[in-house]
Amino acid sequence: MEKKRTYNNKQVEKKWQERWLKGKIYSPNLSVPDKKFYNLYMFPYPSAEGLHAGHAFSSTGSDVYGRFQRMVGWNVFQPIGYDSFGIHSENYAIKVGETPQTMLKRTTNHYERQFKSLGHGYDWTRTVTTSDVDYYRWTQWLFVEMFKSDLAYRKKVEVNFCPSCKTVLADEQVMTPAQAMKEPKNFDGSPVAEPDNARICERCGTVVEKRDLEQWLFRITDYADRLLANLAKIDWPAKIKLAQKNWIGRKEGIEIKYPILNSQFSIAVWTSRPDTNFGATFIVISPEHPDALKLTNSDHRKEIEDYIKVSKNISKYQRIAEGREKTGAFTGSYAVNQLNGYKMPIFIADFVLMDVGTGAVVGVPGHDIRDFQFARKFKIEIKRVVIGTDGDESEIAEEAQVQEEEGKMVNSEFLNGLDIHRATVKMMDYLEDRGWGKRTTSYHLRDWLISRQRYWGPPIPMIYCEFCAKREISYFTKHKPLITNHHDDWSSFGWFPEENLPVELPVIQDYKPEGTGRGPLANHPEFYRTKCPHCGGEARRETDVSDTFLDSSWYFLRYPSVGLDVSHSESSDLRTSWPDRSLSSALQRHQTQITNHQSLPWSQEVTRNWLPVDLYFGGAEHSVLHLMYARFVTMVLKDLGYLSFEEPFPTFYAHGLLIKDGAKMSKSRGNVINPDHYIEKFGADALRLYLMFLGPMDAKSDFRDSGIEGMRKFLNRLWETFVNLPRTKHESVEVLSKLHKTVKKLTKDISEFKYNTSIAAIMELVNSIRNAGRVSGATLNVLALLVAPFAPHLAEEVWVEVLNKKYSVHKATWPSYDEKYLSTDSVLVAVQVNGKLRGQVAVKLDKAADESYVVALAKSDQKISNWLAKGKIKKQIYVPSKILNFVI
Repeated sequence: MEKKRTYNNKQVEKKWQERWLKGKIYSPNLSVPDKKFYNLYMFPYPSAEGLHAGHAFSSTGSDVYGRFQRMVGWNVFQPIGYDSFGIHSENYAIKVGETPQTMLKRTTNHYERQFKSLGHGYDWTRTVTTSDVDYYRWTQWLFVEMFKSDLAYRKKVEVNFCPSCKTVLADEQVMTPAQAMKEPKNFDGSPVAEPDNARICERCGTVVEKRDLEQWLFRITDYADRLLANLAKIDWPAKIKLAQKNWIGRKEGIEIKYPILNSQFSIAVWTSRPDTNFGATFIVISPEHPDALKLTNSDHRKEIEDYIKVSKNISKYQRIAEGREKTGAFTGSYAVNQLNGYKMPIFIADFVLMDVGTGAVVGVPGHDIRDFQFARKFKIEIKRVVIGTDGDESEIAEEAQVQEEEGKMVNSEFLNGLDIHRATVKMMDYLEDRGWGKRTTSYHLRDWLISRQRYWGPPIPMIYCEFCAKREISYFTKHKPLITNHHDDWSSFGWFPEENLPVELPVIQDYKPEGTGRGPLANHPEFYRTKCPHCGGEARRETDVSDTFLDSSWYFLRYPSVGLDVSHSESSDLRTSWPDRSLSSALQRHQTQITNHQSLPWSQEVTRNWLPVDLYFGGAEHSVLHLMYARFVTMVLKDLGYLSFEEPFPTFYAHGLLIKDGAKMSKSRGNVINPDHYIEKFGADALRLYLMFLGPMDAKSDFRDSGIEGMRKFLNRLWETFVNLPRTKHESVEVLSKLHKTVKKLTKDISEFKYNTSIAAIMELVNSIRNAGRVSGATLNVLALLVAPFAPHLAEEVWVEVLNKKYSVHKATWPSYDEKYLSTDSVLVAVQVNGKLRGQVAVKLDKAADESYVVALAKSDQKISNWLAKGKIKKQIYVPSKILNFVI
């Protein structure tokens, strides 16, 4: 091959991208599950004109790992797709004045071109786009399965509503400005009160409102304990598991009933610290508490009504904000603490939320700072019932004296002297024995709100028949729920699932949300008018669409089966598909739901062989969104007998955040990076190397234009090393030692996602090779293999065109290392015969100066002794610790 001084990245990258695609080298045979490795990158929203550098950073990190796993012997499946339904895509379509369908044809094609231009090793024969009808029919099928299992229900609930996006949001989609990394803004443009404490839409940053709407929800709370317990079984970053644990928020406590003075009523309060109950001096209930007015006497009614009215205009997040001054209003009523007969005044206060516990709390101001602040403002008695390690038993008069930590009980009769943990158990027993309380478990997790009053999503496949509703007939009149049995806690009468899927989303022009609490499909009778599946009469389709997180909750199950025949012939006898008898029995109950005309979203055989995912690579921002929902959906599908596992991602890696010039990338700052510009100017391999070299993969990395130029220069030096450096048959001992140490380091570092240190080690190796002045073909072979995961185009070019290999470097085997080249307490001495290298011997450092020892060691080497046997040794020349030359 003709030598070239410079590397033509544009020509080389285009050539190999086309050949890889045509040769389908990244499309594994999924019928061969031996040594399978499902490497999954969290697919993007195609909701803009293209990928930004953050996508390039994270997707390259995933691609490097997949390429490495393929080279170390795994059969790697690495797919890609597009999370194309949902508010992100719809809002972008509105912005550019197109229908989402038209917009997505352009943007998904552009995303695909960009992914290919980065050189990623995706299986392009198995892609998914969640807005394709062939995909969302199965999202609708999943909703129907949830309904038939009594895990989907509809009721009026207080919801988060974004006035800008004009739709409801799940609790998980409402964040602080710090969490969303967005500046908060009011919809009307007015200043945001207490901006640090505002709760905003995670997508647009608008302050969220509260509304009461009829919504569909999934009973994810039924799975709270399993979601929590299984965290111990999965290999996820500690911060992600902690986020899920805190979001589930399981707490053990007791519900105590306090009688109302001079009344037959009582009020229930949940607490996790009943040990302090001798110090309870007041009760506070939420403004939304159903008994708020019932507990109010006539003298205080006007004040309470006004307070409740004002509280409705304050978000719950502002109500519980740390440091906010406590407000409240006295009801005029008292509750009795049955432990000591103490009369506790009952207040309404907005810092108590109805959706936490029972909506009522008992105030123990001596041992809770929030309670102390409230008691001091309203001049309520403060009692000490716990002393800390400092032994202070004085009255609590200042906030700094409030004892919330470990301590021993005082002023608490039968609890005196006990530590707070033993006292808690003893108090719970005491209250339960007398019928004053009952142990319960409380959760922060709320059911998943699935309805969206938007256009761009899968229509919820439910039908409402008013005629059947009046006669109290529903789907459950004839069918037993498959998993739970809650259908009597909501008005299911009149609701039936659509069995003839898909319910196709019609193409309409007036798809913009109106903010009325109804979706755009409610304006199209040709869509919602239908027949009742039960009575055949006039009925109405649900006009809400489902949350985009439902689309992404199962996409990983679909990938391996794209393009395969998943017809009923395979799924008709699912009961015998799984070795787990519990799964078989679950499916036997469910068998009637698999009709003759229905297939499944995936091949059972392929799914059994390739799932769960081996490595999921994505962002930590989805800790309590997508990751929680996907776990829940997988557990449900396992319970229904469709899957043999209940954790979809046993291993998850959370990549870091890419910033630009020290600031988060945003259009307003003008620092959004388009990878196309850098690929055009520097090449894909240079961009890949630079992104992976910025810092630890799981840390915040700062993109600066000055850095990528250095990476292009390195690639040119690397190219020249392959094509211009003089060759030798015998590598120097120094280079061999460096080479084997580099192989060992990269083998470990890449497996631990330490890409920056891996690239640094490659640079050091190249410097060692170039300093030696010549290089062996064997060394270049290894160097090409080491470079391949990071710079796949250059590696392929030199492997095939320079090193004359007949197969792809990405199908080659990762190099191994020899321990004898790695020792730090010995030195490699090159052994020559008549000036030609014939081998090396490892000599202990303390023996390296002993020529007779080194000579004897060399003669004992079989390979060297064979050369020495060809003549008589005339003399030997030894340069300590470096070279031994025999002249024969």
